[in-house]
Amino acid sequence: MLRISLRYLPSSLNAPELVANAIGRFLLATAKTGKFLKQPVILFVDEAHQFLNKVLGDENQPYPLDSFELMAKEGRKHSLNLCLSTQRPRDIPEGILSQMGTLIVHRLINDRDREVVERASGDIDRSAAAFLPTLVPGEAVVIGSDFAIPLVISVSQPLAKPVSKGPDFQGSWQLKPKVNPPQVTD
Repeated sequence: MLRISLRYLPSSLNAPELVANAIGRFLLATAKTGKFLKQPVILFVDEAHQFLNKVLGDENQPYPLDSFELMAKEGRKHSLNLCLSTQRPRDIPEGILSQMGTLIVHRLINDRDREVVERASGDIDRSAAAFLPTLVPGEAVVIGSDFAIPLVISVSQPLAKPVSKGPDFQGSWQLKPKVNPPQVTD
């Protein structure tokens, strides 16, 4: 297993997007040589919405960052598989979502995100999609051609918990009791 983190790349000049696209192109080119046929590869892309559907340059000279879209369309036949993780399904292009055979969906509150999942899965009906906002942390629904009905699963807590807590607005903005200055009497 190889894990590559782009966390420390500067966001200026689209460095994370360019590096991710270059890695994707390298893996797809390698797959096309047949190198992965005996030992298939699965590429996991976390926060996928940051790397998909991006175009650099201008309208005169666009440079599409499309390695993951090409991988979704062509990778499986070369034993290169793609697993995308995102909190924003609506930002994943339909051309890529339509190539995904299985979706693991955690709680979705946004209507547009739920609609995208409904369109992409085909196997999920509106009544099944209606309970997506009610999933609790750690629950997910597995949807795909290999599952006759949507399957609700429980995901174990990670050993190293992610730092995902937002700022403490209540504590920071709490009104402090006003201290009255001492009264001076004559």
